Amino acid sequence: MSEDSTLSLAIVLGYLLGSIPFGLILPRLAGFGDIRTIGSGNIGATNVLRTGSKKLALAVTVLDGGKGVLAVLLASGLGEANVYFAAGIAALFGHLFPIWLKLDRRGAVTLAVLAGGLTMSLAQSSVPLQLIGVLILLTVTLTAWGGKGVATTLGVLLAALPLVGALAALTWLAAAVVSKRSSVGGLAAVASAPFYALALPMAINPALQPFDWQRAAFALFLALVVILRHTENIRRLLRGEEPRINVRKSASSP
Repeated sequence: MSEDSTLSLAIVLGYLLGSIPFGLILPRLAGFGDIRTIGSGNIGATNVLRTGSKKLALAVTVLDGGKGVLAVLLASGLGEANVYFAAGIAALFGHLFPIWLKLDRRGAVTLAVLAGGLTMSLAQSSVPLQLIGVLILLTVTLTAWGGKGVATTLGVLLAALPLVGALAALTWLAAAVVSKRSSVGGLAAVASAPFYALALPMAINPALQPFDWQRAAFALFLALVVILRHTENIRRLLRGEEPRINVRKSASSP
């Protein structure tokens, strides 16, 4: 299989895995109906928590993270780091833009633009082309109709860069517990990941790879995507209006 074919396969595989909307499927199976009709309307674990079911929210978190892990692990057998990095990025965008939830004409156009951006950003020969692709992907992120990507991003990092992912996950937990706000935990986790990616090789062995820019760029791109998805949360945080993590008892609980 050629390098281009391998990369394309990794992207398609990652996207399809990432696009499985566990945050929509599990609440329906549990009898809560369409999760998009309550709270923020998002299909992420934080909104699932508003059903009052901690177990259901935890299951969505694990499965959303798991699809990121699986995408990277499956792609790791296809080639080098650029291949499974591509699969991880595609999994995140699958989560943000699940094809199953947007089958209309507008969704098709957005997915076409997304595919073009992914192809350009992963081009091997042209740095300007890669930068244009990255800008397209970051811009399209603002129109996403899926989740916000924190759990999937952490899953991708855990599989692609295990120590970075583990520290980012711990940062997520610590920041969420201290602030009592899910968005603060997610933002702190992804924002710290590029710094961990730079510092960890030096911390492990100062004689080897003092700065790994490829890893840091990968973590930075994932972080920028997730931060853009949290634009409204950031605005509410600045205004002091971001709600705290709150589990309520749902009258519609099965």
